[in-house]
Amino acid sequence: MKTKKTKHDLKIVELEEKLHLAQEKEMRSLADYQNLLRRTQQERLKSIQLANQGLMEDLIQPLEHLEMAAQQIDDQGLNMVTGQLKRVLEDAGLEEIEVMGKKFDVDFMEAVEKGEKGDKVIKIVRKGYLLNGEVIQHAKVVLD
Repeated sequence: MKTKKTKHDLKIVELEEKLHLAQEKEMRSLADYQNLLRRTQQERLKSIQLANQGLMEDLIQPLEHLEMAAQQIDDQGLNMVTGQLKRVLEDAGLEEIEVMGKKFDVDFMEAVEKGEKGDKVIKIVRKGYLLNGEVIQHAKVVLD
């Protein structure tokens, strides 16, 4: 036995469909909003890192000059200031790339002179640096 759908029953079905569509639209809007927030945060972080990178690149040369001066002059004050500057830069994400005695790695090093074998670092011409895990200056090295 078939029951006849009344106007009231049809109206309920229509309203349920509209409710379902509205709920789906709300979920998509919420997902879009969350994606926008995530992208905005990532872009903001990237902008900050780029700004820091420029500053770090500008500070590397004065740091290296201070370290060279500290090697030439045995001055407690100069050593203290050099150490403080190095710690501040490290806290901001700058990290020296350790290369002495290591096998040549094109991702972190640039060979300026090569000996017979040419696979092991025997001298550092200029230090290399990472900023937050990314190379901002390749180490310039002499290979055996």
